[in-house]
Amino acid sequence: MIQDNLFNYKRFVFLKWALLLALISSFAYLFDQPRINANGGTWLGYTLGTIGALLILWLMWFGVRKRQYANEAGNLRGWVSAHIYLGLALSIVATLHTGFQIGWNVHSLAYVLTMATIGTGVWGLSFYLRYPAEMSNALNRQSPEQIVEQIQALDREAQKQIKNASGLIGQVIAASHKQNIYPNRKSQRKGVVKDCATEKAVNNLQQEMTRVDSLSDIYRNQVQRLRALKQLRRYYHLRYWLELWLSIHVPLSFGLLAALIAHVLSVFIYW
Repeated sequence: MIQDNLFNYKRFVFLKWALLLALISSFAYLFDQPRINANGGTWLGYTLGTIGALLILWLMWFGVRKRQYANEAGNLRGWVSAHIYLGLALSIVATLHTGFQIGWNVHSLAYVLTMATIGTGVWGLSFYLRYPAEMSNALNRQSPEQIVEQIQALDREAQKQIKNASGLIGQVIAASHKQNIYPNRKSQRKGVVKDCATEKAVNNLQQEMTRVDSLSDIYRNQVQRLRALKQLRRYYHLRYWLELWLSIHVPLSFGLLAALIAHVLSVFIYW
């Protein structure tokens, strides 16, 4: 038996609804014979516009309430599946609503923002499908706070281990303790840290161990510290891209809502 996921949820129930909506809208558009050119001001234009507006409001309402659904995995999966398929159907409904007429006005602005929001939604879907699981795996199903606590415990242990070490080893370990997860946002975006002090400490200790056997414990300590740092770096690198997507998709959604309100009000005012 195939397990439900975002795409095949309840035997593709929301894909079927989205296809049905798209087909009905398309056939209605093809067989409609308006007195003037097809546009949002015909009876079909108003009908498609109403459906599109309701879809936009529903899709935004899901964004507000999804934290409540998160406590019920099956329920959340169903709502996200509906969000995906009905969001894609909205692109067809909105396009047919315009009658393929675009201009420099608030009506076209609402349409452009609709398509931009759907586009960023598709872009974000690739993150949603891959990154949360990768973020969880990167931390081995621990929280970032737990990994940080492990690093702090390793640092306290290292302080005891270097009491009788040479001054050079002490300096290397002190620099390692000051090493942040990422020095700046650019490094976080790329997921790369150049000149990592902890990595340098591991390399230096590995070389020194050929001459000083007593450094094996502090070497293992720094290897564990580096491993924990890499876990956090992978996690926060992925989180950077999720946050970047949200910083684009969410403002676009609210911009769309504002344009939709202006679009609807102008229609009623100048009807």
